[in-house]
Amino acid sequence: MKKILLLIVFLYSTTQTFSQCACCAAAGASASSIDSNNGIFTLPTNQWVIEGYGDYRTIQNGDALQADEKLLKNMFISSLGVRYGITNKITISATIPYVFLHTNYGNDRGLGDLALLGTFDLYSKNSFSFAVQAGVKLPTGIQKDSNFDNTTVVVGSGSYDPMIGILFSKHWDKMTLTGNGFYKYATSGFQGNYYGSLSTQSLMLSYKIKEGGRFCAMDEKAEKAMSNFGWNVFGGYYGESHDKVKEDNVVDPNSGYYLGFANLGTSISYKKWSMPLTVSLPIINDLNGSQNNAGFRLRIGIVRSL
Repeated sequence: MKKILLLIVFLYSTTQTFSQCACCAAAGASASSIDSNNGIFTLPTNQWVIEGYGDYRTIQNGDALQADEKLLKNMFISSLGVRYGITNKITISATIPYVFLHTNYGNDRGLGDLALLGTFDLYSKNSFSFAVQAGVKLPTGIQKDSNFDNTTVVVGSGSYDPMIGILFSKHWDKMTLTGNGFYKYATSGFQGNYYGSLSTQSLMLSYKIKEGGRFCAMDEKAEKAMSNFGWNVFGGYYGESHDKVKEDNVVDPNSGYYLGFANLGTSISYKKWSMPLTVSLPIINDLNGSQNNAGFRLRIGIVRSL
């Protein structure tokens, strides 16, 4: 039986998801970047942050697939997350997505996999910060009969997958360079299938047009001295690679990829609120077998610190 495969994995607060067709077992994946690219990896002690995001993804449907394929035209990924600062060096987070699929034969939706992460600030000195992340993706995603034909919709992988990552940032007055690398190791999922390990990397440069807002301050004294309003812009590169999918011990030749995106965005903060906006344009579509290229992505979020 053919399957829709959307592997939803979250790192910190940002989701990046990709899939080419709705029933060819083409792999989808996700990864993340630090919210608003301000280079602050952990929260102050006892601070809570609640965040919601909406991601719109398009697929460039061409002639690569057969005419009877149920092409995935676009998708919308909503997500809800929470972060908590155990200390100013350790932050834990949880994020879960809900996915809406749109094909040329009908639509579907479902709950994705829950991701739990810990972020550990190992070094912060001379405007340079280095942190590591570790966590696990839990199999909360669904497997269900499709609404539009006799396929099976899989949102998630049905497996417990460990995740690790590294992050660094360097500040120069109003500019910040932020980078991260991330790896998710896939274990056996639904019916013992292998849905592929994931690795990502990103490099972003941000500029503070107006310094202010809660997320720029690391303690109450600094927060009171800040302006209520903050605004920054950022741009950079995001890359993502994914293994081939194996179902019933057979490797799908039309799965696995490397994608590269040019990211442009901005983030506006007011008091304890923040609204990041990111546009991602595909510049590399290195796909195995017959798959359709990734299209543009649009992401907007609402973040509230408590």
